[in-house]
Amino acid sequence: MFTCFGYGSLVNRATLSEASKVAPGRLKGWRRAWRHSGKTAYGGRCTLTVVEDEACEIWGAIVAIPLAERPDLDRREAQYDAVAPPGEHVTWFEGRPQGWPDPHLYVGHAEYGRPGDADNPIMLSYLDVVIAGFHAAYGEEGVAHFLETTAEWHVPILNDRAAPRYPRALLLSERERGIVDEAIKAAGAVKIRRG
Repeated sequence: MFTCFGYGSLVNRATLSEASKVAPGRLKGWRRAWRHSGKTAYGGRCTLTVVEDEACEIWGAIVAIPLAERPDLDRREAQYDAVAPPGEHVTWFEGRPQGWPDPHLYVGHAEYGRPGDADNPIMLSYLDVVIAGFHAAYGEEGVAHFLETTAEWHVPILNDRAAPRYPRALLLSERERGIVDEAIKAAGAVKIRRG
């Protein structure tokens, strides 16, 4: 079994395999941040990573997968390195399931160390997945916590809902889309039209 601390799209169970198991938890000493993460067939993009911050704790999902699925997860997280944070920095909200090892943490490669920009925007289809995942796991409080513990909300958000660029995009209900749009407004982020 391999475990990792999910802090973005991995929080959304709909993006995980049927064999995956999830436990809610929090991680001390890190903050989420929007960072450019390379080019795709559609151009540049910006996704979440984590940066060290002693004063911050982030909520997320501790994901357990069979070892046979680790290569697939590493491909999904190809622009990240798997590091092992100290076990005492992890809090298991509902107790640690028997046999689960300390979770790893996927941290963005150093080459992606700068915030996104107009050429490397946040994909709304990605943000939909992330916020819907936090809402499903933690309700409104979870969405508010996500906004508060994520840096770089000045990065533009590309409205790609009609033609999603994110490979694990999900079709959200009208209510879920409303939750995401309200969160964007609360964060002070700017949505731009697909061009």
